[in-house]
Amino acid sequence: MGGYMSGSQFGVKAGWRVGIFLALTIGFPFIVFGLVIATGARGVGGAAGALAVVAGVFLKPIIILGFAISLLSPCWQRMRSLGFPGFIGLLVPLLFLLDWPFLMIAGAHWGVGFSLGILRVNLPWFAMTALAMLVAMSVASPPDDRSPSQRVAVRICGILAILLAVISLVAAGTSLLYVARIWFVAPGGPAPVLLLTKLGYWAFVLKPFVCAAFCMAMAAMAYLSRKESSGHSPGGSETGGSPVMRSPPAGSPVSSRIAFGRR
Repeated sequence: MGGYMSGSQFGVKAGWRVGIFLALTIGFPFIVFGLVIATGARGVGGAAGALAVVAGVFLKPIIILGFAISLLSPCWQRMRSLGFPGFIGLLVPLLFLLDWPFLMIAGAHWGVGFSLGILRVNLPWFAMTALAMLVAMSVASPPDDRSPSQRVAVRICGILAILLAVISLVAAGTSLLYVARIWFVAPGGPAPVLLLTKLGYWAFVLKPFVCAAFCMAMAAMAYLSRKESSGHSPGGSETGGSPVMRSPPAGSPVSSRIAFGRR
């Protein structure tokens, strides 16, 4: 998926995508109002509200899914540029998709949540973690394997990323179970359904703590990578600095020529 992508390039691409998605979310009531005016549903009793619900149910998923798909390529490419496997970057769009109940009702008619059975939403921990991950990927530098502190930060971040991925998969499974509950009738349900329900409960309990710890680990890793990369002596074009001039050894022909030129 492309070659090297710098942090500034990734920040611009991710910023544009997040900005467009926020603009569509905040301006969604105006989009619905335009549809009501265009279709003439304003003059028919109850038609405006029904159109608003239909637009939210069918148009909102397209916006959310399009936003997640637009993040696939830059996140993959930037993660590869940082020296990590590209598939780790796919965690960002996955985290956004896992908070689909919050994203569905944000800016939509109240009937959208009611028709989908979303009566209450929690704080969008996954979406906030995804935003923090975008920021960390924008400001971080490729980690230095020779730095003990960076190695520790990368390992901690990797362990938390695996734990977050497991919680994300469990949360996705419970969401699918919630949507398809009509096919899992039977009181108590089969053993796999009960196991997934219990795992979903613990995933819900651990989610805020794992998300917060993962954000702090990403911040520490980005800070250490920036600090230690800027702390090295600039010796070439990769760091963007000028090479350091060192004095030649005493008695060498170069030092004799320098001394002769100063006379």
